[in-house]
Amino acid sequence: MALLKALDRLWERLLWLLMAIAAVYVGMIVVLIVYTTIFRAAGWSYSPYANIAIEYGFIFILFLGSPWMIRQRAHIYIELLTAAIPDRARRILSRGIVIACAAVCFVWTWYTWQLFVERWSDTMAFDEMRAQFNIPLWVSTISFPVGFFMMGVEFLRLVFTEEPMHVGIAGVASDRIELKEHQRDLADDR
Repeated sequence: MALLKALDRLWERLLWLLMAIAAVYVGMIVVLIVYTTIFRAAGWSYSPYANIAIEYGFIFILFLGSPWMIRQRAHIYIELLTAAIPDRARRILSRGIVIACAAVCFVWTWYTWQLFVERWSDTMAFDEMRAQFNIPLWVSTISFPVGFFMMGVEFLRLVFTEEPMHVGIAGVASDRIELKEHQRDLADDR
């Protein structure tokens, strides 16, 4: 049991690190957009690598940050059906939903891994739109299998948590978080 807790802490730190990298990348993209916009408007030349970093950044941010969002239950999901059914049925349905989500993520892990391997093994495959930069095609796909695998693990982890993902409050997940905070504030005022 102690080993599982230690592994979970390491896994959580890895997810946090990937989310932190994604957050820094978002800040970098903002700076690069301002840089390219100012230089373009002024008629000055700027590094074309800035546009590449921005374009690839959107992909990397998505797949680096998503597993942490799932772990924190900060991703968007709507609890319309799960709020309308009894507690026992909701727990079963919720666990079924996260199993389906994990399965979809693992299937996508498999297919995107195949895509990555195919592009990795083809040494002549370059991003055709950016041929002058000699960017191997696998660079655009490396984050897919990694991100889908980590999201699948996080969804699978929700199967075994004490509180299911869906708690039976109609609305979206962020509303649930705000409601819990409001309930805590009310309890503290008493």
